[in-house]
Amino acid sequence: MLRETTISKMHEMKMNVMAQAFEDQLINPDFNAMPFEDRFGLLIDSEWSNRKSNRLTRLIKNAGYEFNNACVEDINYREDSPYA
Repeated sequence: MLRETTISKMHEMKMNVMAQAFEDQLINPDFNAMPFEDRFGLLIDSEWSNRKSNRLTRLIKNAGYEFNNACVEDINYREDSPYA
């Protein structure tokens, strides 16, 4: 009962990624051997990473770039490229 209440409160506080990570920890028995601090740190890391990623995505979207999904790996350096 306490687990469901905790997960419900996480969702209510908009900690959806942390709630999912907590549920994943409950299902996976490998986490039982880990100390509390490590497990808690993993929960915080998952929520923090998701929020930072969402913030970056939102900032890029709001910046009004012509190519929102551009990345260095997609640059075409061939001579026959129209952008060379």
